[in-house]
Amino acid sequence: MENKLTVRKTSLSNYSNEILLKKYSPKNCFKYVGKIKTITDAMDSKAPSIGCIHREKSRKFTEGLIAGWLIYLNQILSLNNPMSEDQIELCSTMIVEEFYGLNFSDLTFLFKRILAGYYGKFYERLSIPQVLTFFREYFEERCNLAEQISQKEHKALKDDKTFDISKNIKRIWQGTPSK
Repeated sequence: MENKLTVRKTSLSNYSNEILLKKYSPKNCFKYVGKIKTITDAMDSKAPSIGCIHREKSRKFTEGLIAGWLIYLNQILSLNNPMSEDQIELCSTMIVEEFYGLNFSDLTFLFKRILAGYYGKFYERLSIPQVLTFFREYFEERCNLAEQISQKEHKALKDDKTFDISKNIKRIWQGTPSK
């Protein structure tokens, strides 16, 4: 079993706000949506999380970036009753507070699902409770998947006898070669 450790080599604070706004805009992220076919693909990506952007830039910047995603959703759905500016602002604040663990690949995959109707019909309107429900359902599914992966990895490590100290000590004391 291979353990992966990814280290971000460059701090996000080295990038200008303008570059980050372009790089993590929904329009740019959707160019790569074909690479994200599952939640696991999104989890394994090296994209920064909402919390990382918040920590390295600012809360205001992060909320503005998320508001851009909500504006994009509002526009692309062509709804009769879209979210107002105040609703978008409040919703982006709530997303930053509650879903800071999601990365921008998660957002891309989540919005792809929303646009594809995965979470049901909109009935020509979009509201804060609807959007937060989409996020909660996705986040719960993501957490359940992460738990399953973690348990599977734990079981594999537990079943791996390489690190069974008591057997290795007995083998060494008895002078028998390892298997």
